[in-house]
Amino acid sequence: MARKQLEKKKKKPLIVISSEGGKKSSEYYYFRNFANRNLRIQFSTGNNTDPRGMLNDLLTYINNEDIKSEDNCRIFLVLDTDLDKKRINQIKEIKEECAKNNIEIITSAPTFEIWYLMHYRDNKLKFQTSKEVKKELQIINGIYKENMNLYETIKNETNKAKTIAQTIEQRIIKNKEDLLTSNPHTSIYKIINVINELNNKK
Repeated sequence: MARKQLEKKKKKPLIVISSEGGKKSSEYYYFRNFANRNLRIQFSTGNNTDPRGMLNDLLTYINNEDIKSEDNCRIFLVLDTDLDKKRINQIKEIKEECAKNNIEIITSAPTFEIWYLMHYRDNKLKFQTSKEVKKELQIINGIYKENMNLYETIKNETNKAKTIAQTIEQRIIKNKEDLLTSNPHTSIYKIINVINELNNKK
């Protein structure tokens, strides 16, 4: 018993991420770069792409992997709003259930890739579709695909992107606007903050 307790204490902190597309998503190809000898990062499995279905997949994953037994764990449900009213309402509908299960909702508008663009600039970030954002990344990089690993290319500008994302979010809050309907925005920086926090824990 004592040995098992000791082994449990030695477990590295864990971050669990659920994103549309799972291990085929841009989020996967980005966040897997942050796993290291001090931090574990796992990605929830499932085929659903709507917020409710993704939450159900994540809850199943949490149960199957016994995530609740982890002492030092943060769980994120990463969602694109797609600037779609129906999808935004679905995100609002699952907020309470997520909170009850210690799941943090992270949203981006119109899509996760707006976080990539924030590494390059702080203006002209308003796009009407996810496709437009990805097309812009193609122009900047010469090529862009969702399974590309842009981490090495943009990692030195992460603090810049965090500042831009936080500034936009603070402005939205100050103006008493609805974050979910705001374009652009992304809260991806919050996961980066947690990663840094857990990496600094001894």
